Amino acid sequence: MKGFTLIEVLLAIVVFSLIAAISWTALGPAGEGFLMLKESRAQLESQQWVGKQLRRDVSYLSKSEDKSLPVVQLKNDSRGDSDFDELHLLIRDPMYPGLTLIRYYIDEESEQLRREAISPRARTHVEPISWDLAKVSSFAVEVLDAKSGWKSVFNPQKPFTLPLAIKVSIRDVRGEMTWDLPVFIRP
Repeated sequence: MKGFTLIEVLLAIVVFSLIAAISWTALGPAGEGFLMLKESRAQLESQQWVGKQLRRDVSYLSKSEDKSLPVVQLKNDSRGDSDFDELHLLIRDPMYPGLTLIRYYIDEESEQLRREAISPRARTHVEPISWDLAKVSSFAVEVLDAKSGWKSVFNPQKPFTLPLAIKVSIRDVRGEMTWDLPVFIRP
């Protein structure tokens, strides 16, 4: 009668256990590296989405017949090495009728860069449409003024002036990303 002895079966189990243990220790860090790579890629994609959305909104800047609505407005809030600025844009999006007020800011509870959109003629109880764009620790905005260069404070004076460009910087776990966005007004 042919078969395996108890010693041979136990020896095979020990060999397979050693192979499994070695494989587990070798492949465990690779799995952790894969998860880190996946998180890094998701963060990079969210950074790219922020840049794409900012470029799109700045390209649709538009004046209003109502002179009390500024086309570009900044609110600065710096705390230590982090900025919590706000960027307000008045745009004419071809997908929606009329003008839209856009607001970029950091929601400090969730640490998300948020984009809100609302009609300037919306009633007071109407909530803006809101998107979380990316998890960031800093959001800094500057404008390029023809006379004084880059500055972090911008209030349109009378007669109406417009910045030449808007510089937006965000900082997240991957580091800092900056976009220089030229400003053109659509009719």
